[in-house]
Amino acid sequence: MGTESRSFGSWRLRGGRYEQHGLPVEVLAEFARYERLVVDVARGMYKQRHATRQRVPRGFASSFSLRLADIRAGSVIPVLERVVVESEALFDDEGSGIFDEARLAIQEALRSIEAGNGIPRTFPPHSLREFSRFGRSLQDGEFIQFDEGTSNSAVYSQAVRRSIHELARLDRFEIETLVSGQVVGVNADKGTFDFRLTRGSKVIPGHFSSDDVVADLKQYLDTSTMAPTVAISAVAIQSMSEEIVEIQDVLSVEPVLPSEWSDRLVELHTLEAGWLDGVGRQVSRKVLREVESLLLEFLDEQVQRPYVYPTEDGGVQLEWPFAVGEVTVTVTPKDFVEAYAFSKVDDRESDKTFQWRQLGEITDFVRRGIVEYGG
Repeated sequence: MGTESRSFGSWRLRGGRYEQHGLPVEVLAEFARYERLVVDVARGMYKQRHATRQRVPRGFASSFSLRLADIRAGSVIPVLERVVVESEALFDDEGSGIFDEARLAIQEALRSIEAGNGIPRTFPPHSLREFSRFGRSLQDGEFIQFDEGTSNSAVYSQAVRRSIHELARLDRFEIETLVSGQVVGVNADKGTFDFRLTRGSKVIPGHFSSDDVVADLKQYLDTSTMAPTVAISAVAIQSMSEEIVEIQDVLSVEPVLPSEWSDRLVELHTLEAGWLDGVGRQVSRKVLREVESLLLEFLDEQVQRPYVYPTEDGGVQLEWPFAVGEVTVTVTPKDFVEAYAFSKVDDRESDKTFQWRQLGEITDFVRRGIVEYGG
């Protein structure tokens, strides 16, 4: 397992005890708190960019590790390095860059708070509690200078930390993020709309300031549960529990699923009872919503596109056929998913039953099946 290290920003500890030689032992805990803060902010940023995901990728936190490589003179200058494990490059789309972005987002928030402008919209609000834990050991008159002499320079002091504590007590925050769901109502005259969230199916109020988005909202409008799932880039109100409670303004509207997938689900929805030579149950909206959730997960995890077929009992089967094997996933009308993989070469097979909400586990089964049985 090859590793390498590289610098992760720069610190200078100044004032009070830091004007003396050496580093107070109690300050060592701050580096662990800072590491947790960076991971927490990076996790929040990842979720903001991947609104359809229910979690960050497995191994996200463990892929980030800091080491105190040196302590230099000049007040106290700790040298932090990030350990990069080449064989654990888990995030091809993000790379290690999201942790550097998190570091800069922390410093941007410090500058904004010190200037009296509060937390930037793009800062993950749930990270404020982790933020308020960082800097416990700072005493009055002591501060941390980040990236001194650069455009990213920021100062963290007890006064700024007290402001973060106050902000962390707030119940709601305004953020810029992606919100996925369905447009189920539009009132162009009032500049409002109703939006059913993908997670939990809760309907929240929405507002828009530009008439340019009316056509986009109406394009995807459907009062039924078969409305296409879209991702709205929005200024939204989020609670500390990371729940979106209101959309303040719409920046853009985009479909989440590729049109051919959405069209196929609509086709299945239009099938009437008896569609298979007089037999064959109608596929319910509930089953189709569950299938859509799975397809969103597959899309997000870059699992190759399956063929989609109705089943006689009112379910939907997703198939990945190969010359040497096949993988199938059947979403049943009874809230469970049957997964099956088979090798035509040596007759090996694997099967498992999941609850339909176990999207990550189902995706892992499919990915393994494609590798092992797809040739």
